[in-house]
Amino acid sequence: MYCPQCGGANDDSVRYCSTCGLDLEEYRRQWQQDEPSSPEGSTPGTGQYAQQQGSSVPQQYGQPYQTSPQGSPTQNYQQPYQSQPPYPGQPNQAQQPYGYGNIPNIPSYLGWAIVTLILCFWPTGIVAVVYASQVGNKLAVGDIAGAQESSRKAKMWCWITFGIALAGVVIAILIAVLAAAAAFSATY
Repeated sequence: MYCPQCGGANDDSVRYCSTCGLDLEEYRRQWQQDEPSSPEGSTPGTGQYAQQQGSSVPQQYGQPYQTSPQGSPTQNYQQPYQSQPPYPGQPNQAQQPYGYGNIPNIPSYLGWAIVTLILCFWPTGIVAVVYASQVGNKLAVGDIAGAQESSRKAKMWCWITFGIALAGVVIAILIAVLAAAAAFSATY
């Protein structure tokens, strides 16, 4: 007999549920009182007729029951789902912040990488674009750590590319100023 409260499997002869302690005798009496005593006026598969035929019948609240060989009704309950502990080395839910379908928001810096590729220094800009394009692919396969690493490297190479371009502009301005100063001093 399955306990109607917790779904625990019990022997038909026990009085109390071995899992939750529910009084099963009271539950058995309730089911015996709800059962009609004659098959007249009842549909096939209910009451005494069900006991004779051994069939399952929908009862109140839509729960089917079957009769045991002794004639007392027994409830058909499925065992409740119990989550299994993780295997050794497998992270559990507390260690895994991202469940199925939850993708973290990791920036790819793809737009910034393309701008630095076009406007700044293209050799290092290509490296930034390659790392930025890897972020989405790694997220798609569930490699969160790899996506974070690619995002970090894309950002780093974008800054390197921008720094090289900024240094080039500063050097070009210095060369122009020095050339203008040399031309000014040569004329006077």
